[in-house]
Amino acid sequence: MKERFLAVGLIALALIGAASAMPPADRGALLDENSATFLDVVSIRDAVAAMPKADLNESEIEGILFMREEEKLARDAYWAFDDLYTLPVFDNIARAEETHMDSVKVLMDKYELDDNILEAGEFADPHLQVLYHDLVEEGSSSVEEALRAGAVIEETDIQDLLDRLAETDNEDIKMVYEALMRGSRNHLRAFANNLERRGIDYTPQILSDEEYDAIFGSSVERGPYQS
Repeated sequence: MKERFLAVGLIALALIGAASAMPPADRGALLDENSATFLDVVSIRDAVAAMPKADLNESEIEGILFMREEEKLARDAYWAFDDLYTLPVFDNIARAEETHMDSVKVLMDKYELDDNILEAGEFADPHLQVLYHDLVEEGSSSVEEALRAGAVIEETDIQDLLDRLAETDNEDIKMVYEALMRGSRNHLRAFANNLERRGIDYTPQILSDEEYDAIFGSSVERGPYQS
């Protein structure tokens, strides 16, 4: 396992080094691709299965179901934007979000929670339904607005994960949520970097300026349970 993490780190460093020697457009495309955080669902399933199965309270159950749909919101929105603009960052991150959804499903399977996931663009949670509609409508006006909408989605995901983490002491839930949050920080960087390459400075809508600056000013994160 240690050898695998070392190899992942060396690959990331090699990509960063290669990117610095590329033209700006090519460098941006490589960084976008490297920012899409695919989770290794098989490894997550094995790790979750090895942890004790605890009784969940209502807040923890609600949190798991909510995060499953919120990760779906990200995937569905990026699918919609990819159809409109065929920008690689949307396709890359949409596919990554599929692995985030599947990672939350691992928790649902362990705790025998019903998965009432709906069709693309449809949500059981009314707040998520409204949020999806509003952000896709805004993002449909231009590629720049779509990138802003993507950044807002990732900010929202980060804040919601922080809130859910504060409500649980279950190690399996915390492990999955922390992996999701690392991915959301990487995806936020990707959308903000795309805007910056278009001469637009992104202003955070959910996180504080300090929280956002700490994320945007740091490198793409790699960690365990990434494929």
